[in-house]
Amino acid sequence: MGKLVKILAWLVGLFVLLVIAAVVVLPMVIDPNDYKAEIVDKVEQVTGRSASIDGDLKLSVFPWLGIQTGRLGLGNAEGFGDQPFAKVEQVSVRVKLVPLLSRRLEVDTLGLDGLEVNLARRQDGSTNWDDLMAKKPADEPAEAAPSEQDSGGLAGLSVGGIAIKDARVSWDDRLAGQRFAIDSFNLQSGAIEPGKPVDLKLAMALESSEPAVNAGVELDAVVALDQAAGTLEISGLNMTVDAKGETLPGGAARAELQAGLLMALDGQSVKGSGLKLNADGLKLDADLEARTLGTQPAVDGVVNLAEFDLRKWLVDHGMALSEMSDAKALTRVGASATLASDGVTTRIEPLAMQLDDSRISGSASLKGPAVAFKLALDTIDVDRYLPPEQAQGEAQQPAATGGGTATGDEPLLPVETLRSLDIDGVFDIGRLTVKKLVAEQIQISLKAKQGRVQLGQQIKKFYQGGYQGKVDLDVSGKTPVTRLETAASNIAIGPLLKDVAGQDRLTGTGRFNAKLNTSGNSVNAFKRALGGNLDFRFENGAVKGFNLGQIIRQARARLKGETLPQSNQPLQTDFSEMSGSAVINQGVLSNKDLLAKSPFLRVDGSGKVNLVQENLDYKVKAVIVNTDKGQGGEGLDELKGIPVPVHLTGALAAPDYKIDWTQVLAGTQKAKLEEKKQELQQKLEDKVQDKLKSLFR
Repeated sequence: MGKLVKILAWLVGLFVLLVIAAVVVLPMVIDPNDYKAEIVDKVEQVTGRSASIDGDLKLSVFPWLGIQTGRLGLGNAEGFGDQPFAKVEQVSVRVKLVPLLSRRLEVDTLGLDGLEVNLARRQDGSTNWDDLMAKKPADEPAEAAPSEQDSGGLAGLSVGGIAIKDARVSWDDRLAGQRFAIDSFNLQSGAIEPGKPVDLKLAMALESSEPAVNAGVELDAVVALDQAAGTLEISGLNMTVDAKGETLPGGAARAELQAGLLMALDGQSVKGSGLKLNADGLKLDADLEARTLGTQPAVDGVVNLAEFDLRKWLVDHGMALSEMSDAKALTRVGASATLASDGVTTRIEPLAMQLDDSRISGSASLKGPAVAFKLALDTIDVDRYLPPEQAQGEAQQPAATGGGTATGDEPLLPVETLRSLDIDGVFDIGRLTVKKLVAEQIQISLKAKQGRVQLGQQIKKFYQGGYQGKVDLDVSGKTPVTRLETAASNIAIGPLLKDVAGQDRLTGTGRFNAKLNTSGNSVNAFKRALGGNLDFRFENGAVKGFNLGQIIRQARARLKGETLPQSNQPLQTDFSEMSGSAVINQGVLSNKDLLAKSPFLRVDGSGKVNLVQENLDYKVKAVIVNTDKGQGGEGLDELKGIPVPVHLTGALAAPDYKIDWTQVLAGTQKAKLEEKKQELQQKLEDKVQDKLKSLFR
């Protein structure tokens, strides 16, 4: 037993002696700097580039076997300038010596200070790493992958951590005209051991030239690798991004992200739970899962945008906001959606959105560029979002386009955008308020594909009546073509025309139908190419802009040299019913069957209205049927029953008129002759009757 103890003591002493010899002798015998030139030559031989090792190489033996370098550099590819492709200020690697005897590899913290990598692409598409990625010649044998036997059968592996300080990676893309850089990159990890989670802390600065943005990024998380399950789990992820740039709203943006991620090592799937994004007041919560990322990416999950003040958010981010009638408009906005995707089609159902007091619900689907939806809006008051009405008497300023007065030739339709649309959807609105008028039970359908846009409208309660319409827009060719069909019944035409055209020219209740077509992409082009037909019938209304009865009285007074009669009657011609039809060709409306009736007048008319030049040439024949009642009938007894031709010409907004008094006088004389004839006939009949009576007395 004593002999065994002596042998063990001798072995321990020998080991200690060897360790002391290694610690003392090896650094004195082996100088790694003696191999610098050989290392540089080998690197240059392998890469075909210049290499450098500045400063001393420092060797340590016990208890750590390691090496520490000074500055290392690798030259750039030919034609990419003098700056190095890569350089590093210091690299340190240390392995614990004693555990190696037990086939365990314990690595100290891997240190990398001052790393700089400069990546570039020239205008011809070549990069400064193409030569490093070149394939080996076919006759050169490939390097065999190390086997478990070659590795010595390591019983364990652990790394004290990774420490990267002040690294920089730049990307100069001369082909795309962009520059991008990751600067001040710092990464610190905890100990890395198989099957155990690793703490990570990261910070870096991002610089971009196009768009011009500078951003600071900070991140910390816990990473766990499960090779058996083939997953990488990131828990407790907290990331903050502070960005500045002229292209950002308000010149700056801040975002904070919290999440837990579970990713497959094959890159095919990732699951995010408890995702919370706070971006300058926007709060987004989500649980998402993405699958088949390498083939047909599919995403399932729930996304919620918390209610926020959109008005304040826009102002805080330097976005111009037009003045609105309601100062509280856009102060309550939110949304939520559930996503379901099979890799080809993504459905969003249910979908819910909030806009102040309005609620939108429904569903939507995406299949490539194709979009389908079915949405319902309960109620909305559009007046809240429109500019406030001008004070009474305040002059209306003319609208300008591009800093100048609009000419009517400005493009109206975004043709390229319309050509790219692929949409099929229905939008229901329960109650819509516009310009203080209310429409209810509205359905709008939209179909757009291959440059063909079809818009259908149906309103069950519209200006006290009902309305159906269809617009067919074809932008697939060189010149857009538009077709319009409308049908309305029991419509209060006055408010409708005022809201649609901004003109209060006609009042009354009735129906109208129209089938119109035009082509072009401006107001003037629309007018020049306008064609089609229309018909209408209205009751109990008025045509505003002229008083036909007053016109006749004034013209009669001028003809007789009398003083013009004063009138406080409104500038309008009342009617109990009015009907007609028209054909439109190249912007000129032709009508031959206008008929209007009132207690005072019977009017028929025909003529043309030039919508391009905004003038008219129209003849109206008015017959006074009652001088006791009606609109200004008093004082025209002598014209009762006499047709009065009125010729309207000139500007559509303020037409001139001329009465053909020759026909009026002829009619008057004819009436007088007829009256004399009737008087003589009556006298003759009376005398005959008297003679007959005297014969039988």
